[in-house]
Amino acid sequence: MEKRKYESKTLIAEYRYLSENKEFRFSETAYRLKNGSIIIEYKGAPLSLYGLKLTYKKNIGRKGIFSVNSDDYEFWKSFRKRTDGSSFVDYETERNDILEKAREEYNNQISSEHENILESLSCEELPY
Repeated sequence: MEKRKYESKTLIAEYRYLSENKEFRFSETAYRLKNGSIIIEYKGAPLSLYGLKLTYKKNIGRKGIFSVNSDDYEFWKSFRKRTDGSSFVDYETERNDILEKAREEYNNQISSEHENILESLSCEELPY
């Protein structure tokens, strides 16, 4: 993986295992790279030995980077959302929801302005 592509990553999801014992805690952070591929960074405390494993023959130890395809990422996301006692944030979904809400508000504003203009015009003032 080229360093330049890795430096231009966008945070899309984050999972933190919040054990009471700090030695067992770990975090997994998902990024979308400039070329569209997805990576997951795993950072584990000294006793979080199992690492991250999503597919057969692909795993990392206490710290490392794991490249995943879209299906593996969706599986990881759905699995991590259901884990109790931990923190999962899906930034990509949150951003899409905010954009959709802003788009809807904009469309409503344009529609109301258009209705106000039509209401203010009389039938004689219309060009047709």
